Amino acid sequence: MDLKKEEVDNHCLTILKSRRILNKIVILCEGELLPAEERESPALYSKLEKLPDANFYKACIPQNWNQRQPQFFNCGSRNSVIQTYFRLQELHKINNENSYLNPENLFAIIDSDMQQANFTNYQFSNSEESR
Repeated sequence: MDLKKEEVDNHCLTILKSRRILNKIVILCEGELLPAEERESPALYSKLEKLPDANFYKACIPQNWNQRQPQFFNCGSRNSVIQTYFRLQELHKINNENSYLNPENLFAIIDSDMQQANFTNYQFSNSEESR
């Protein structure tokens, strides 16, 4: 499910205001989203880690990472993950005083789909490019 622009903005603002991301790696991934009314509350974001995609990636973390557990956020479709990634960076630059995000610790995991996704303002021009 692709998020609309205003839904991406609301999702991003909730993530930025969440104390859960303070001094943590933030990983955006594809997967089911909470209903819109639950996404408004940062306190309910702990439910996101129990949804299938985030739960799978969390289970892949080495056991000795007890002190540096990343914070996972499901963002819907691959396109929504990409939009959320870039929008989080934009919103953080605009108002980093109201953000717990460290942009250097922001990552996105997307599935390799049949069609490539193009990026702007990123080190790779599309999802198929590698170095």
